[in-house]
Amino acid sequence: MDEKIVKTTVEAPAAAKKAAAPKAEVKKAPAKKAPARKTMTKKAPVKKAPARKTTATKAPARKAPVTKIEKKKVLELFEDSIISVPFKAANKTFMASLGLLSYVQDEIDKQYKQFDKKFTKYAKDGEKVFDQLEDRVEDFRKDVEKKVDEARDRVRHTFNKAA
Repeated sequence: MDEKIVKTTVEAPAAAKKAAAPKAEVKKAPAKKAPARKTMTKKAPVKKAPARKTTATKAPARKAPVTKIEKKKVLELFEDSIISVPFKAANKTFMASLGLLSYVQDEIDKQYKQFDKKFTKYAKDGEKVFDQLEDRVEDFRKDVEKKVDEARDRVRHTFNKAA
C-alpha cells in the first residue's frame, strides 16, 4: 500500500525569521519643572509648543511563499487503498439511481402526455354531446309551448261558444 503525504504547512525562510526590524526608541516628554514662586507682578503666560509623539515605523511583514497544493477528490486520494472500495460502490449506486430517476421521469411525462391527449379528446366529445342534448331540450320545450298554446286557444274558443 503506497502512502501519499501531502505537505500542508508552509514554513517561512530562516533569513526572514532572523531579520526582524529593530524597534525605534520612543522619546519621553521633557520633565516638568516645579512651579516658581509667585510674585506680585503679572507676566504674560508663556505658550509651550505641543509635544510631538514619535511613532516607530515597522517594516512591512514578509509573507511566506505560498505553494499551490493540487486539489484532489476523495476517490483520487484513496484510489489505491482498500478504503476506496465502499466509495466506488456508493458512487456507482448513486449514479445508477440518478439514471433510473431520469428514466422514470421520462416515462411519466409520456404517460401524462397520452392522458392529456385522451382527456382533451373526451372533453371535446362531452361538449358535443352536451350541445346536442341542449338542442334537443330546446326543441322539446318549443314543442310543449306550441301544444300548450294550441290547447289554450281551443279552450278559449270552446268557452266563447258556450257563453
